[in-house]
Amino acid sequence: MRVIWALCVYYLLFGTAIAAEGENTPHQADSRVLFVNPGFAQESFWHDVDLYAQAAADSLGLQLEIIHGERDRLLTRQKLIERMQRGPYPDFVILVNEKGIGLTLLETITSPSTKVTFALNDLSSRDKRALSQSLEWSQRLLPGVFPDNYQIGYLSAQELFTKGDEQPGDFLIISGDKSTPASINREAGATSFVMQNDNTTVAQRVYGDWLETIAYEQTKVLLKRHDNIRYIWTANDHMAFGAIAAIRETKSKIGDDIFVGTINTSKQVLEALAQGEVASLAGGHFTAVGLSLLKIHHYLHGQPWPQRTKYNLFRPIPYPSKLFDILQSKDWQRLDFHSIDIRANPIKPFTTKDEVSSGEVMK
Repeated sequence: MRVIWALCVYYLLFGTAIAAEGENTPHQADSRVLFVNPGFAQESFWHDVDLYAQAAADSLGLQLEIIHGERDRLLTRQKLIERMQRGPYPDFVILVNEKGIGLTLLETITSPSTKVTFALNDLSSRDKRALSQSLEWSQRLLPGVFPDNYQIGYLSAQELFTKGDEQPGDFLIISGDKSTPASINREAGATSFVMQNDNTTVAQRVYGDWLETIAYEQTKVLLKRHDNIRYIWTANDHMAFGAIAAIRETKSKIGDDIFVGTINTSKQVLEALAQGEVASLAGGHFTAVGLSLLKIHHYLHGQPWPQRTKYNLFRPIPYPSKLFDILQSKDWQRLDFHSIDIRANPIKPFTTKDEVSSGEVMK
């Protein structure tokens, strides 16, 4: 009887407080995450982003919703506004500052309970300074996950030069656009390598807007204008395909006279690497949104939100290799997301369940 009475008193004193605390603490299974994907649902890179993120959400027990902006800034904003009006409010929103639209998107998220983080493309330093002065956003805006685009721009250009036997020649640089941070930094890294090398120079730098058709037309014209182009560096795989198509219409041989290097891990570009049409390839940054979900997962379990934002997500992709095989299969359900250490440097986003069980984690 005394035991029962003691338990009743304990519940009256502490049970209500515990229940109240539980009501204010987000629950993993009930947490809704909205990812605003600025690309098309079936576009190679953005589709890879979706697949990896969905596998992470399934593994971590998060409810993930994805809307697509179809590379249209006005449409992206309108879709986000409509989603926030429809409700229920997501607990977290993951945004991408594609073509400088990040701050505009942020302004549409008026729900005071929704936290926001960016992935892949960060806000400008000016915008971040302004937001840090806001009491609201200093608590709601959480550090994001951003790949080191400058580093991979430099390393991919260097690898391309190596695959061309380090023979003297001009670089044609086909960048993405003039406003997206990833594009700016990749281009800066590639240009830096070329300018530091005595045997190479930049024949011309153009912007293909990430599209195969534009890169094709640009390469077609520029190969006639510059007769010493040996290396064509592109900021994504679609533009590489355009460059390859243009080269095929000339007497030059791909992988002999002209070498093409690019970034991304679509099925088509992996096949081009295996066939020798692409001399150098790098990728892995499509994992950024999935790793943002990993940050959310740890946060919901009471761990401090990691303050680090820049991650070495890019890797050169040799063929053949274990990394090539796992990127080609895209079987992300094989991955053990719980074993990925979000605080590691470099991080290992492709750790499989078999590797964890055997103790042989891929470097």
